[in-house]
Amino acid sequence: HPKVPSHVPFLLIGGGTAAFAAARSIRARDPGARVLIVSEDPALPYMRPPLSKELWFSDDPNVTETLRFKQWNGKERSIYFQPPSFYVPVEDLPSVENGGVAVLPGKKVVHMDVRGNTVKLNDGTQISYDKCLIATGGSPRNLPAIERAGKDVQKRLTLFRKIEDFRRLEKISREVKSITIIGGGFLGSELACALGRRARTRGLEVIQLFPENGNMGKVLPEYLSNWTTEKVRREGVNVLPNAVVKSVSVSGNRLLIKLKDGRKVETDHIVAAVGLEPNVELA
Repeated sequence: HPKVPSHVPFLLIGGGTAAFAAARSIRARDPGARVLIVSEDPALPYMRPPLSKELWFSDDPNVTETLRFKQWNGKERSIYFQPPSFYVPVEDLPSVENGGVAVLPGKKVVHMDVRGNTVKLNDGTQISYDKCLIATGGSPRNLPAIERAGKDVQKRLTLFRKIEDFRRLEKISREVKSITIIGGGFLGSELACALGRRARTRGLEVIQLFPENGNMGKVLPEYLSNWTTEKVRREGVNVLPNAVVKSVSVSGNRLLIKLKDGRKVETDHIVAAVGLEPNVELA
């Protein structure tokens, strides 16, 4: 357990892209600034988009460990914004000569005293600050029909957001015969295409269902949404538009999804990609 400084000039709550961008900007304007990022995530700040895109198309059999991918320009890089050597150890932040950025991972800020400029962590530690940024991001939404379904269904559900979710789903995609993605937005459609590629090489059945008329129906005009839906289908995905989930239950050794129009879908695992709920408790 590193000794956490009792005071920091800049405190950033949350360890995502916003917090990392803020830390970099603060240091660019004030090269001697001391910045502490407190993050619930056990990992150092990383990019989320490759978790549903490039990492799935890597030829490296160890990609779940290396978390490296090829960019559009052909260069390979890690999903982490910076290597561990970029960051200052937490306990050294007050004394390091030219300041720096430190990350306190796996910790949650549970209380803020905005008049006294102090925060309290889930382990009871108190930190005072001069300036503070709340950048706590969001948590994946679930569907009420799945929440009502009970523990046996929850065990076969992935709410996709973090590195652990990518690792878990990658492993599951090698073990089951059928995966159903609920959601037709960016994340759902990206994961459908990524898994669809595996459908052809491994015989995995990939189903995508959503209430809209086509993929990305909420953000694209109709003709583009139709084009996107056909493209996803060509990737080997069984796309079911105009599908509203009524209930989910365990049937034998499989999951049974009943839709409001009477259709039924049998599958082994569900990925819910139905948007984010902003983490506003602290704010």
